[in-house]
Order: sequence, then structure tokens, then C-alpha cells
Amino acid sequence: MTREQLQALLSLQKKDLTLLQLKKESLSIPQRQDAIRARANDAKAAETAAKEAIQTCEAQIKQDELDVQAVRDQVAKYKTQQMEAKSNEEYKAFNHEIAAAEEKIGAAEETELEHMETLEELKGALNEATRELGQAEAIVQEEVGELETRLNAIRETFAELKAERTVLAERVPKEILDQYMGILGKKQDAVVVKIKQGNCGGCHMKLTPQTLHDAHSLQKWTTCSFCGRYLYDPAAV
Repeated sequence: MTREQLQALLSLQKKDLTLLQLKKESLSIPQRQDAIRARANDAKAAETAAKEAIQTCEAQIKQDELDVQAVRDQVAKYKTQQMEAKSNEEYKAFNHEIAAAEEKIGAAEETELEHMETLEELKGALNEATRELGQAEAIVQEEVGELETRLNAIRETFAELKAERTVLAERVPKEILDQYMGILGKKQDAVVVKIKQGNCGGCHMKLTPQTLHDAHSLQKWTTCSFCGRYLYDPAAV
């Protein structure tokens, strides 16, 4: 192993770690975009639900009006019939029916008033839902677009780094490069690590004196017997 080969492998690793990071970020962007769109969809669903609730309440109010009018018509009919009553008992019976009907009218009007109050509350909820939908749609337009721009930038940078990586890879012995790629594929992290206070910079296990000597001498490629990573002594590079 030469110092130049080690430096080339370190440079290669720097490119690879950046590529891994960019790949991870690029894979997360569609998920982040979907999450932003999902929030907007939820806001749209809330607005639709508010509109449907208003329609239902308005239908209830319309039915209340019809119910009240139907009972009023019945009262008018009772009063007409009462005028034609042939006995005092029959007259009193109509009075009883009229009183009962007027109670129904009072109850129906009270229900109608409650529904009208509910309608006002629902209209307020709709205004709020519409406001939140507008905000959510604005966020979708802005943030999804920004993420798409970032994704395009990642793709451009990725292509540039891949080209630079190809040049660096040619400066590393094939056998070492193959082993390096195998470890990188498994660990998805640094393969060539510094020795730190006599420990492996990857797994942090204590290294033997012979391993430390080999790494410092640069006479051969030295690996950690615990994790298999390539080791180097910063003082020797």
C-alpha cells in the first residue's frame, strides 16, 4: 500500500459517503411531498365535510318549516271545524286538539331555532376549514416545488460525483476496491477509519500492537480484526 493509494481511497470514500447521503435524501423527498399533499387532502376533506354538514342542517331547517306549517294548517282546519261544532263537548274537544297542536308548533319552532343556531356555527367552521385549506394548498405549492427543485439538484450533484468517483476508483487496487465496496454495501457507513487512541475508529474496539504498527508503517493494507474496516494512522498519512 502506498500513501497515494490510501489517500485515493479516502477521497473515494468521501465521495461515496456523500453519494449515500444524497441517495437517502432523494428517497425521502417523495415521501415528504406525499405527507405535504396528505395534509392538504385532509384539509380538503374537512372543508367538504363542513359543506355537507351545512347542507344537512339547511335541510333540517326546511323540514322544520314544513312541519310547523303542516301543524298550523291543521290548527286552521280545527278552528273551521270548531265553528261548525254541534255540541259543547265537541267544541271543547276541538279546543283540546288546537291546544295540543299549538304546543307542537312551539316545540317545532324551538327545534328550528336550535338548528338555525347550529347552522351559524357550521358556517363559522366552514370558513375556518376553507382558510386552513387555502394555507395547506399554498404550502403544497411552495414546499413541494422546493423539494422538487432540491431533488433535481441532488440528481445533478449525484451525476457529477459519480463521474469524479470513477476517476478515483482507478487509483485504488482492484482487490482492495472490491473488498471496500463489499463492506460499504453492508455497513452503509465509513469503511476506512482513523485509529483513535489505539482503538478502531469504526467499532471502537482496542487494537493489538501489531495492528497499530502495520497501520502506522503503511507497508500493507491493515484491517480491524473485529469489524473488518480498513485502518489508517492519521499521523502516517
